[in-house]
Amino acid sequence: MTDQKPVVALGMSGGVDSSVAVHLLQQAGYQVHGIHMLMIPERFQSNSTAVQDAEAVAKQFGIQFSVLDVRDQFEAQIIAQFGREYSNGRTPNPCAFCNKQFKFGILAQQAKALGADFVSTGHYVRADVSPSGKKLFHKAVDSKKDQSYFLSLVAPDVVAHCIFPLGQYTKDQVRQIARDLGMAVAEKQDSQEICFITDNDYKAFLKKILPAQAFRSGNVYAQDGTYLGKHAGIQNYTIGQRKGLGIALGYPAYVTGLDAKKNQVILGGNDGLLHNQLQASQNNYFLSLPLETPIAVEAKIRYRAQAAAAQLVAHADGTATVTFAEQQRAITPGQCVAYYQGDALIGGGIIEQAQTV
Repeated sequence: MTDQKPVVALGMSGGVDSSVAVHLLQQAGYQVHGIHMLMIPERFQSNSTAVQDAEAVAKQFGIQFSVLDVRDQFEAQIIAQFGREYSNGRTPNPCAFCNKQFKFGILAQQAKALGADFVSTGHYVRADVSPSGKKLFHKAVDSKKDQSYFLSLVAPDVVAHCIFPLGQYTKDQVRQIARDLGMAVAEKQDSQEICFITDNDYKAFLKKILPAQAFRSGNVYAQDGTYLGKHAGIQNYTIGQRKGLGIALGYPAYVTGLDAKKNQVILGGNDGLLHNQLQASQNNYFLSLPLETPIAVEAKIRYRAQAAAAQLVAHADGTATVTFAEQQRAITPGQCVAYYQGDALIGGGIIEQAQTV
């Protein structure tokens, strides 16, 4: 390195957020090395200008820039898992696994190989030192854009090396900075909810990646066991779904259960979606937690949900029991549950089962 500035490896998607992050990191005194990760196979993405947009910003700000092709790994680890989970009657959270395995997995490894001191992205989240003296992920200032939930599975040893320059800004402020700097991406549209599904039609996407025989017809039942009709594949349903059920019951009905082994869809009223406890697997903690001892947290069961008061019990086998103070609606197996204490993210896991106790 030609100067003594600390080096940051920044994941650059080609969007406005990571582009503005270049400027903010430079302003904070860092030397930035931009890395664009090619993740989405071409057949799932048409007319993308992401690489060119990221490279143009790198040239504008005079930073080193490189491209990392991880499309094969992404398809094998993220897209294939997406299909498997739906086939198992679960609703996956690919963003959380992508962050764990790619943006703060492979990217962090690449940062180390480059000799970088830190890794950064355009996520709306803060990495701050907590009162205990440990660096933790914290909710962003912009509550509407906060993405800390999606980082709940990231390896704990990566946190100390993370910098998030956008955590203190709102989205409107970030766009205004881009305009003021004359960035070509200032008005670029935000990426869709799941980056590899360009039209947000996950059912059509599943038909692209799964064999036709994976969509097996099965029975639909009411919660009391009454036969209601047929379904054309369990992959077409998720807990809490109301539209597209294909069955008219004369009252508001929702998917309250999915049994992949029996290939059954269960429908019920809103009450059938309410539970006050969940079991989680693959738990990941950023603090050392006592085993088999309830601790007070706020738990978030999906990205758009409010974090709710709960008791978390961590078990020795890596599972956890989360018991809520009030019933939660549509606790969904396959989704992440994130654990907070105040604004600090202390861990997360994968929902396996909803219960009422």
